[in-house]
Amino acid sequence: MRARTHRETVRYGRILKCALIIVLLAFLAVVYNHENAKDVPMKQIEAQLIKKTEIDKLGKQKSRDLVQFIGLDANNYDSFLYYKSKEALSVDEVLIIKVRNKSDIKAVQDAIEKRINSQIEAFDNYGPEQVRELKNAIITSRGRYVFYGVAKDPDKYEEVLLSVI
Repeated sequence: MRARTHRETVRYGRILKCALIIVLLAFLAVVYNHENAKDVPMKQIEAQLIKKTEIDKLGKQKSRDLVQFIGLDANNYDSFLYYKSKEALSVDEVLIIKVRNKSDIKAVQDAIEKRINSQIEAFDNYGPEQVRELKNAIITSRGRYVFYGVAKDPDKYEEVLLSVI
């Protein structure tokens, strides 16, 4: 086995550097795409949720309900979709808010956390199943969309949203 020449070593080093740069760029592209989302009308998201989940068993809420239950004024956001259980002893909710600015995401997430905590307090002494669902709630954001889901299986709602946006 012969030893590498200086020229071969330099060439090998350049190839290695190029390969590492390509891997780094691919990683950055994946991370960047994970944070982005297509600009999709809320009606299109709602249509897919109705088609692929049982969201229609929940009651569609209006902007006044968003203020009452979540503490958010719909006028401050681009659009929203809010479904809530019709049953008094159920905590099932699905909320999607499209914020105007990404800087608004934190305030929306804080309001959702406050909602979850108040619900846990309300059900703590007599609703162990409801508390379990609330503790497994999903709060996530992608692009300008914030998702909140409480259900036995909130992942199904999140999956539909992510597939659309």
